[in-house]
Amino acid sequence: MASETVVVGLNWVGDNVLALPTYRALYHRYRAEGGITVAAPKHIASLLASAGIFRNVIAWNGDTRERIRLLKAGRFRRAVILPNSFRAAMVAFAAGIGERWGYSTDVRGMLLTHGVKRDPERGHQLDDYSALLAAMNAPRVVDEIPTMSIPIHLREQAGRQLRDAGVRLDNGPLFGLHAGGLYGRAKHWGDERYGQLAERLRAAGFSVVLLTSPGEKHQAAAISATTRGLPIVGGDGDVLQLAAAISHCSVVVTNDSGPLHLATALAVPSVSIFGPTDPDRTVIPGASRVVRKPFACQPCYKRDCPLMHHGCMNEITVDDVFAAAVGLFNELDGKIETDGAGAVAFGTE
Repeated sequence: MASETVVVGLNWVGDNVLALPTYRALYHRYRAEGGITVAAPKHIASLLASAGIFRNVIAWNGDTRERIRLLKAGRFRRAVILPNSFRAAMVAFAAGIGERWGYSTDVRGMLLTHGVKRDPERGHQLDDYSALLAAMNAPRVVDEIPTMSIPIHLREQAGRQLRDAGVRLDNGPLFGLHAGGLYGRAKHWGDERYGQLAERLRAAGFSVVLLTSPGEKHQAAAISATTRGLPIVGGDGDVLQLAAAISHCSVVVTNDSGPLHLATALAVPSVSIFGPTDPDRTVIPGASRVVRKPFACQPCYKRDCPLMHHGCMNEITVDDVFAAAVGLFNELDGKIETDGAGAVAFGTE
């Protein structure tokens, strides 16, 4: 049986990870009708295909006409439109899909056959689609959190990629650092500080790898150049392969960005650095150790600091993040003893 329902998925890696419980709720609602298909950007398609939720994954680019063509070709009876943009609804409308569900936002109610009023209270992002799911009689499991697993062959492939990049996986704990975030520079803690953190971790005896994406390759290369050739993974653009690399890490240190949520879904401990955004909105309680300095202007959600000082990030020191990262590892993975030179020895007591 072909899938009758297509879900117009989200554009950002982290948003799709946080939407996994929503996707699962829709799968259970429509599994008797062939399950669900998801349409999402190409760089996220392999990640969603690995989730075991979707009958099919439509990988599309940013071209509107191509998106319409792909939806028409699927001959879907129903579309569930998760993005709140006018274009997302217009594409489903133009594709001739008869039943179109979504929030009545961005003056797009006329394009929906089943427009749902969005709850004006913005709680945790996991609950963003609760009203839509309730209207569709597809409630998600309330306490479900995003989880994913990496196929063994992909995890082994990621291990080879890490070793080829110069990472010794048999040489103690591995810290993955992600200095980027495509949303905007305001979310960035700073390349120089990430480089200093990497040096501190390596001086303490840890292995370190830079996590990146195609849009952040130059940033990662610049950090690597200042840290005696710090290894880099993730520049090939395969988000699933990046997730597989993260699964090898003992701790991930990241800004508010996609790798934070990948680490959470993979149950990899993380330290997250927050400034202009609200961790209560996106961080699952207990899933990440948040480092944050309080400012009256938070959260502003701006791509660049409107006050020009970027104090919410600049006030967070390398010492703050180093202590959080090593402390987290110490709590979760065993005893760490510091010798007189500042290096660490790993024990199992």
